[in-house]
Amino acid sequence: MKKSVLIILLSIVIFFTSSCDLLNTSAPPPQLSATDIVPKATAMSELPPTWTPEPTLTPTSTSPPSPTPTATLDPSLYNISAQMTPVAIAYPSVGVDTTGWTRIEGKTALISIPPSYEVLDFANVFIEMMFGVMEAFTEGFIEFAEEIGEELGVTPEATLEEPDFSEMPEIDFILAIEETSQSAIFFINVDREPDTTTEIIINQALMDTETDFQLSTREVLTDGPYPIERIILDIEDEELGAGKQIIYVILGETTAWNIVFSTPLSLFDQNLPIYESVILSFSPVP
Repeated sequence: MKKSVLIILLSIVIFFTSSCDLLNTSAPPPQLSATDIVPKATAMSELPPTWTPEPTLTPTSTSPPSPTPTATLDPSLYNISAQMTPVAIAYPSVGVDTTGWTRIEGKTALISIPPSYEVLDFANVFIEMMFGVMEAFTEGFIEFAEEIGEELGVTPEATLEEPDFSEMPEIDFILAIEETSQSAIFFINVDREPDTTTEIIINQALMDTETDFQLSTREVLTDGPYPIERIILDIEDEELGAGKQIIYVILGETTAWNIVFSTPLSLFDQNLPIYESVILSFSPVP
């Protein structure tokens, strides 16, 4: 479901074909026996006067020279600046009509999306999973301490302090799907350090992806309310065919956001103004 909906699994398999020539071997020459060869003696006087016998050199095996190692980029690290220099484009001032769009109120930001997209909020599910893991760990540790205390004949007075689940960080993890077109919108917030740039977040997003891609466009949006950069990727889905993926990175004061749009290639031109209008609707939670 994830692969067919998000169109983010790009599988490019390159087949290398090789061919070899067939060598036609001729029949072996007739073999001569020792009696068929007539030895001929050469007199010393017939040899050149400057000829002197030379000792036979014993061949020695030599190892082929080692190739000079070439520097290679760590495949686990992606450096978009080495791939493409960003082009400056104007921040869109006018978008499509958003009347009737669905307003999504996340914990860190708000966006509006077309009503044809079904919204799935995974933030609560993720937090509940974290609660479950932490509670299970706490209970398991306490039970383990009590069992050890019984075996040692002591009763431990201090146990693991229960975590304060009310101080969980604010998380946005939203997926919106349009089933008819197999298009998707993915929205997530990420931590921002003082020296964080849009380039750093893009590199991290591309390193975290499990699909192959080809970088098509890299653009910095100027005159916007926030630092914004976007990249457009060419992708290929095994079931849905060619597609496009647009990744927007928006920097706020204390956090940043990734907004990803995935669409079939045939719908890219008509969906691009819609996606730009989604970005226009973005605003951080005060």
